Parts: sequence; structure tokens; C-alpha cells
Amino acid sequence: MGNRIICIGRQFGSGGHEIAVRLAERLGIKVYEKDLVHLACQYGELAVKTLEDADEKATNPYLFQTVHEGNYHVTRGLPTSEVLFKLQSHEIRRIARREPCIFVGRCADHVLEGTDAQLLRVFVCAPFEDRIRRKMEQEDLSRLRAKNRIRKMDRQRKTYYEHYTGRCWGDPEHCDLLINTGEVSMEQAVEQIAARYSAL
Repeated sequence: MGNRIICIGRQFGSGGHEIAVRLAERLGIKVYEKDLVHLACQYGELAVKTLEDADEKATNPYLFQTVHEGNYHVTRGLPTSEVLFKLQSHEIRRIARREPCIFVGRCADHVLEGTDAQLLRVFVCAPFEDRIRRKMEQEDLSRLRAKNRIRKMDRQRKTYYEHYTGRCWGDPEHCDLLINTGEVSMEQAVEQIAARYSAL
């Protein structure tokens, strides 16, 4: 059997990032999120600025940039989002073979299907009003700006996930544990996930 891996999907403003960080500390393992862009760029020998804007975004068929540099791991001429997804997927599989860890987003649950990794697939959600309040506090946003940002990011994550996986984003059928942070505290969420992780 392979390493135990936690894959966390999350609605924007639900606290998924915070849960992942606390969980990593609780379990003594690493969490991989935005740093996967840097690792992907290292693998493809690309400048981070080339791909960072494509992180967790599906290709816009009407407006996209293509990649024409990098090493032999990069398929030149593809949209930046497609190049990043391929490079990130390689890094996700490489890391999963090497160590138990937590991946946040990046379709890691889909990428690791068919490998020997022992997956715990978690989706973190919360009521819309709770997420508005959280973002207003975290980013000092007006209610309107927080609401618009949440809608935009949710739409972006949903489109991205469904484009690459062919599955419905947040579908309970495709996760092992659904955490609603409107009903449980961050501490309770961490404990619930840690208990399921220990049972893998």
C-alpha cells in the first residue's frame, strides 16, 4: 500500500486552507497548495510568472496564452492552464509516492486515482452568509465585494474541477468526508479528518 494522502476540495471562504494548515500541524505532515505551481515550474524549467495566473483555472476557449518555452516535459503550444495541470499532476504523483501529505485543490483526488496512494477525499463547505462574513473579516472587504469574490472564485474552482475530472465539484458521491464549517468549528473539523486519516 502507498502513502496516506488527504485531498481537500473547498468552497471559497469555507476555511479549507486553515483546516489544511492546522491538520498538517496536528498530523506532522506537509500541506501542498500554491507551492505546487513553483514545483511544476521547476519540473518544466519555466518562470513562475509564466504559469501562476493559470493556477486552478480551466482554459478560456476564447482567450488564452500558450507556452513556447521550458524543457522536454513541456508540450509547447498548449494553453498555460493545460501545461500547468500536466506539470502539477506529475508533481502531485511524485510527492504522493514519496511522503504522506495533504493536497489542497488542484484536482489531486482525480490525479491520484489509480495509484497505490491511500486517499482520504475531503470537501469543505459552509453556508454562503458564513463565507461572506469570513471574507469580510479576513480581507477587510465590503459585503458586496466579499459576495462577488466568493461567487467568482467558486465559479472558477467549479469550472476547473469539472473540466479536468468530468465530475461534479463538491459531489458527496466523490468524497469520503464532507465538512460543513457552518456546523462544526475548525478544531472539530481537524479532529474529524484526523480520526478518519488514522483509520485508513
